[in-house]
Amino acid sequence: MDTYSKPALRVLHVVRQYPPSIGGLEEYVSQLVERQSGSARVTVLTLDRVFGSSRKLKRIQRINHAVVVRVRYVGFSRFFIPFVSPRLLRRYDLIHLHALDQLTDLISLYRWLGIPPIVVTSHGLFFHTHKFNSIKQFYFKTISRATLSRAKRIFAVSRNDQVKLGEIGIRSEVLPNPVEPFPWLYGGRRNFIYWGRIAENKAVDRLIPFFRQIINADKNRKLFIVGSGTPADLQRLTEGIRSAELPQSIIRFGYLDRADLQALIEDCGYTVSASRYEGYGMVQVEGMSAGLLPVMQNNSAFEELFERSGAGLLLDFGNPEAAAERFLDWESTLPEQEHDQARNFALKCAWPPAAARIEAMYRDVIASGC
Repeated sequence: MDTYSKPALRVLHVVRQYPPSIGGLEEYVSQLVERQSGSARVTVLTLDRVFGSSRKLKRIQRINHAVVVRVRYVGFSRFFIPFVSPRLLRRYDLIHLHALDQLTDLISLYRWLGIPPIVVTSHGLFFHTHKFNSIKQFYFKTISRATLSRAKRIFAVSRNDQVKLGEIGIRSEVLPNPVEPFPWLYGGRRNFIYWGRIAENKAVDRLIPFFRQIINADKNRKLFIVGSGTPADLQRLTEGIRSAELPQSIIRFGYLDRADLQALIEDCGYTVSASRYEGYGMVQVEGMSAGLLPVMQNNSAFEELFERSGAGLLLDFGNPEAAAERFLDWESTLPEQEHDQARNFALKCAWPPAAARIEAMYRDVIASGC
């Protein structure tokens, strides 16, 4: 009997930031590579510094089941020039690029030099703030369009991303970001929690005046803010909490591991986000898996999530008084079963079916040749 077995697929994931950096994109890639490690040889290519830090990280390191290769770059988070050799890229059978940035642009350009086929996941593109919007639009319609035209397949994480890609003639298929569900943690508490990156586009500071209005109605509530960010963003948030004179009611944490985060979620009833722009809303779905309800800024990604799940509330945190009043009115008539509805939706967004779709896409791309 022929005992020959085909070598495992060699997959390279490319993402600008990876642990020890913390964020939704980092979490997504970490979860994906762990699920692929049983059937593929998985490597992660990323930058050698966390944005906002000057500390160089190890050039090669094993994190869980993946080898992480870090490359030098010059620049900053919005625009950087990475130093990547095509020789490194030729070691793999397929390259999976995550998000649109200069790493994606450079590696797609290397297709002319015979590197393996590339696939792309959109992760919200790069319209997270209105800053430099005209430059971003020009970049998107020219460089990004050329970059994406070299990809064999493209996954959009939302219909919003798919529409934007269609505007520049790029076809994609929607695959919402899957989540690792929490156990049921909701116990009837009414505190709020935000977790994720502390950054300008997340508008975490806009939660403070909203929560002040909530406190006026119920002094026993708390708002937990969990996440890391640049020193400037963290300082701005700390000053906002201090000037609002709510240090006992708004409690800020840095990075928490999953066990500590679960303990905090257990004390809450709602996830809350005032983010001006989101690619999808992975944290909100994770919170729903624990039985929490999402209270969200009325942006296109959250509108889509609300429409699909039928759970939670959309608000305009730019008007904190009206937002708080609307929340309290909604909460007063809230049926308990909506927490179950939220969890049932989130459990349908778990990893196994998404990972299977991605693996099938890899097989199709490899079978079709370069």
